[in-house]
Amino acid sequence: MSGKSVAVLCVESSEITALTGSRGVNNTFVFKGMHTEKYDGFADGVFFDPAGLKSAVFAALERMELSCGGGTKKVYVGVPGEFLNVVSKRQLVSFQRKRKVMSSDIDLLYKNGFEADDRYGEFIRRGSVYFITSDKRRVIDPVGMISDSLEGYLSYFYADPRFTELFRNILGEYGVKKIEFLPISLAEALYLIPSEVRDEYAVLLDVGYMSMTFSVVCGNGIVFQRAASVGGGHVAAHMIEDTQLPFEAAEAMLKKINLSSIDVEGSVIEYNDGKESYSVSAAEIKEKVKEGLDILCEEINRCLELGYTRYTEYKPVLLTGGGVTGIRGAREHISGRLNKVVDIIAPKLPYYNKPVQSSLLSLLNMALETEGEQGVIHKLFYAFGG
Repeated sequence: MSGKSVAVLCVESSEITALTGSRGVNNTFVFKGMHTEKYDGFADGVFFDPAGLKSAVFAALERMELSCGGGTKKVYVGVPGEFLNVVSKRQLVSFQRKRKVMSSDIDLLYKNGFEADDRYGEFIRRGSVYFITSDKRRVIDPVGMISDSLEGYLSYFYADPRFTELFRNILGEYGVKKIEFLPISLAEALYLIPSEVRDEYAVLLDVGYMSMTFSVVCGNGIVFQRAASVGGGHVAAHMIEDTQLPFEAAEAMLKKINLSSIDVEGSVIEYNDGKESYSVSAAEIKEKVKEGLDILCEEINRCLELGYTRYTEYKPVLLTGGGVTGIRGAREHISGRLNKVVDIIAPKLPYYNKPVQSSLLSLLNMALETEGEQGVIHKLFYAFGG
């Protein structure tokens, strides 16, 4: 049975998706309305066409509302990695004597570590990597444990003010009264990666159409993050270099390629767009695809070097997103180039268990949890005479 619904706006590097949904049975979702609109995207933290972005947001919301039969008063907006700044730090609080750790102690750690700094951006979320008690126990939830001190390894998430201002203006003009921003990378980490895996560090890589986000995850936080303007679209763009292929034909052929297959001599890959037919050597075009993936691998290697810790050295790269996971053999090629195990992860949800759905469903999951937490706070507030 579904509960309260929330509306989310998932901002990706080639499309905008508006979705209204609620929680279903067994932690599934009930979708009330959903629509996706293509747009020109962004690179290096800048939208190519703000007017086109606005049109896409309006269209996505309008079509979504037609499906669910109601207006949208509040929207949770997902902030992509290129517009996100993650600050991780350690904080320590000491007690006068040994006692049970309380939730207020955790709040104090967060408060002491928080910085309202324009260099970081607009604060939107916090998360805990882990906590350490006075007897050196490393735990995810210390509440109720006996200790005379508490150390917290904490994550603070800040959004680029240009992003938040732009979407507040667009959504405000549409008529949305309340807007809340959520970090997509954290939402994906918490939804896609099991807690027992996150407790021992994990490496998450979301590759989209024109952007990728690399995150080192631990506990309920992120200890390192880096985003770059490179994705699956750049592989297709590399395919048309030194060829007569139009970009649309290259994208279509990319879906037919299997980098792991062994082709007989003279094999070709064909595509017909209804007006003209294209035929290219399978061996040559596969080499172009590999070269395009190698550009992506160079950036991933930089991320691995910058985010290196002894805890992540032998951890697999958990790959998600729709940028390259649909290219057959791409995972194996990337794994070979990185000299690391690469595993593809996606939502464990019937009919939506594809990496391309990861950011949208992770965002919906975090929005529903956030809405639930706020509901509990409101109930407690009124219960105590607020």
